[in-house]
Amino acid sequence: MLLGGVTIPERHLVKGDEHLRVFKKIEAGCSFFVSQGVYDVHASKDFLSDYYYYGKKHGIPLVPIIFTLTPCGSHKTLQFMKWLGINIPRWLENDLIHSDDILQQSVDHSEQSWRELKAFADEKGIPIGCNIESVAVRKVEIDASIALLNRINSI
Repeated sequence: MLLGGVTIPERHLVKGDEHLRVFKKIEAGCSFFVSQGVYDVHASKDFLSDYYYYGKKHGIPLVPIIFTLTPCGSHKTLQFMKWLGINIPRWLENDLIHSDDILQQSVDHSEQSWRELKAFADEKGIPIGCNIESVAVRKVEIDASIALLNRINSI
């Protein structure tokens, strides 16, 4: 049976030990991890960097990290995502709130985040993947998650 765990890269910004939590869970039997929704790509890259170098230093094989991408189509969804604990940098929150098309902007941002994470991980040989979900029940946001899936799949 495959066992997976959850990782929260944003927690790494505050505590600096998310990579250690992941390695403890690997030791306990986890063979992959799924992240919370990613809107702060720099937090995810900080986490991946420490994950990579700690594993390399200690001779521990890296397991896949599956990053979650979540389209945001309204101010209400944005507030819900923040309530869930998804860290949205202030500059991005401002851009989304003031956008003419918050949903399209969030999908574009998510695709760019994936490209950046993939390039970073590929350069170091870190196994990563992508999980795309909608946290909203609105059809337009669900459809946007499918469109994002198709865009990511074509990369």
